[in-house]
Amino acid sequence: MLEFSVRTHRGRVREKNQDCYFVPPDDPVRLFAVADGMGGHAAGEVASSLSIQAIQDQVAPVRHTWKNFDRARLEAFLHASFLDANERILQAQKENIELEGMGTTLTVAALIEGELLVGHVGDSQAHLFRGGEHQQITEDHSLVMELLKNGEIKQDELHTHPQRHMLTRALGTPSPLQVDFYHAPLLSDDMILLCTDGLTSMLTLETIQQIIFSATTLEDKVQALVTEANNNGGLDNITVLLIRVIQ
Repeated sequence: MLEFSVRTHRGRVREKNQDCYFVPPDDPVRLFAVADGMGGHAAGEVASSLSIQAIQDQVAPVRHTWKNFDRARLEAFLHASFLDANERILQAQKENIELEGMGTTLTVAALIEGELLVGHVGDSQAHLFRGGEHQQITEDHSLVMELLKNGEIKQDELHTHPQRHMLTRALGTPSPLQVDFYHAPLLSDDMILLCTDGLTSMLTLETIQQIIFSATTLEDKVQALVTEANNNGGLDNITVLLIRVIQ
């Protein structure tokens, strides 16, 4: 079993909320996703919505067979879902010139018996919190992350670098889509955080961890994260999806 809470907010600066998310329609399906759209006018909103709609459409036919998925089948399912989402965005660009150049991140967490599988493109993030400790599961597909890995900038420059919003990978680009997959065992009381960079660019991981491990409900934790991100500037849209494993 599991419980979850989600909240999305446009922040204090952006005129629109171009984030989108997916939560399962019923208990058999244990899949969650966040997407952060990019592009002028409404294009970012369109891209993120198309990606989440693709996830929703892919989930519908497997609702009654989800419990039979193993890791290999689940990874194949997620990969197909990402490719479907990417194709929908590319097709929308072909059909409407005003949508050219739009794209989105997509981070999906799927849970099967005792295991977490994450599919990931972009700089939204997945984190695992367990017993007072924290692990960032995903790695950002961003220019600043490449600069950090190459030793050209330091860790404390990630959120201040002038090119911090430039992605090296996103849905909606014509090049072949590469999806990263991560897996981890799950224990009772583990908490999984999916979030867009409107949260992680405003709060330190120490602050996020402190709120996650506070003695409150999931709803209170999620609200506190969004509130604190807005209090620190709210420069981008904020989406926070928190899942707790109950076994």
